[in-house]
Amino acid sequence: MSTTSPAPAPRDRFVAFAFAGADLLVETGGDGTIAFAAGAFTVRLGQPAEHFVGRKITDLVAPVDQMPLSLALSAVAARGRIVPMVLRLNDAARTPVNVSAIFVPGTPPRLSFAFGPVPVAAPDTAPALPSARNFTREIESRIRLIGSGALSLVEVTGWQAAREAMSAADQRALRDDIQSALAASTPGGLAGEIADGRFGLLGPGGADLAGIVKRLETLLKATPAARHAKIDGATLPLSAPNVSPSQAVRALRYAVSQFAGGGAGTARAAGSDGGLEGMIAQAEQRAHGLRTVIAERRFRLNFQPVVALDGRAVHHYEALLRPLPSQGAPAQTTQDFVIFAEAVGLTEDLDCAVTDMALTALRASPSASVAVNVSGLSMQSAAFLQRFTAMLAEAGARAANGRLLVELTETAEIDDMAAAAANIASLRKIGVPVCLDDFGVGAAAFSYLREFGIDFVKIDGLYVQRATIGPRERSFVASMVELATSSGAEVVAEMIETEEQARLMRSLGAQYGQGWLFGRPGLLPGMQH
Repeated sequence: MSTTSPAPAPRDRFVAFAFAGADLLVETGGDGTIAFAAGAFTVRLGQPAEHFVGRKITDLVAPVDQMPLSLALSAVAARGRIVPMVLRLNDAARTPVNVSAIFVPGTPPRLSFAFGPVPVAAPDTAPALPSARNFTREIESRIRLIGSGALSLVEVTGWQAAREAMSAADQRALRDDIQSALAASTPGGLAGEIADGRFGLLGPGGADLAGIVKRLETLLKATPAARHAKIDGATLPLSAPNVSPSQAVRALRYAVSQFAGGGAGTARAAGSDGGLEGMIAQAEQRAHGLRTVIAERRFRLNFQPVVALDGRAVHHYEALLRPLPSQGAPAQTTQDFVIFAEAVGLTEDLDCAVTDMALTALRASPSASVAVNVSGLSMQSAAFLQRFTAMLAEAGARAANGRLLVELTETAEIDDMAAAAANIASLRKIGVPVCLDDFGVGAAAFSYLREFGIDFVKIDGLYVQRATIGPRERSFVASMVELATSSGAEVVAEMIETEEQARLMRSLGAQYGQGWLFGRPGLLPGMQH
């Protein structure tokens, strides 16, 4: 049996158990791979302890809580320990457990984790991020690894009316019941909520959609406020032998965005029945409309200030793309617009068009600096870098002299890390700072921070919004700030709406803030309508 770190003496393990009062004791190497496991694994997780040796520590917790654990794992070497936090086990009941860990230096170093019972007065055990985002990321991760199976998309039609007739507690209970029913439908599968009242089930060999619909309809009939709701479903086969893994992931994101925005019927109309290849084929038929929209600039840019939390002076503005209503436009929301562009290979054209419009805005506002969003797909492209730097050269030194920043988005993951790192280095060399957007949402962001030279890290706003809830949530943000600053980057906290959030982010070490408290998106200073 292989391990990733040398085993400590039995006495050390005994002391650790005695100190932690743990049900489960786990030791990992620095990468989070389990080297030793002991305790009530069979009772808690249905398999003996040795079954988990060689797997990742994150496999022990529910998918919705894997990102907070990954984040804490990334920062534990710097902090020396993981502050106790409440997560949920990856069992059918999603049992809350108290998780803590200490860093044990050595060659190589190891981490000792303890999973114990939750105190009676435990803090809120809700996930640090909505399950929709975590679930979507988990789907993408699995398709990259497995490349097969099927995603069942299940919609509760009439959910809004049912929700309005229920208390918040009853809504949560019904959501939990639906997800439990979905999870039970495919052992070893993954269930989660993709959008409000819209759920997904990922199974290795697909799922019995008709059976799932029947079970959920029975569940709704047993809930008085939801008895008139109906179930609609669609199946998306994930096997795509004729497309690359990265293309498959982009097609998956497009499918999920269609389902999230319009439900099962919209997903079917977009080609879900034909699998990922069907989604790509349908999207390509509509690509001409998007190409025209980009070429004719049928969108606008709104600019939102990013301010120094100490003093509130504006540091720069983020350029936010807003599609305009237009005949032939394939999408209306910004997210759908960008995801569709990625699915049909028009990301570089879109990013260049946005950059061109931002440079025009800078000429009209000589005192401002602007950050433009650039997809990971563009950042790894030599052709994009050539087009980008040519636009800067044409704009002149006044625009390039630190007044244009790039925000690297994670809507699409980077496949060629070396190429992206080289392009980022080239941008920084000519005076274009780079910001890592949405830090904390996807696991890829941790790799980007490690591999790339980054000037700014933007903490995802959902973490910021939850940071005032309690110590557990604040510890997540503190870990992210510490991880970012240890790499030499400055930190921007987004979605700040209250003075309480601004004070808290400043106390946790963030240097900059963005959100409605400091200004809503609009025109740059000096620009006219």
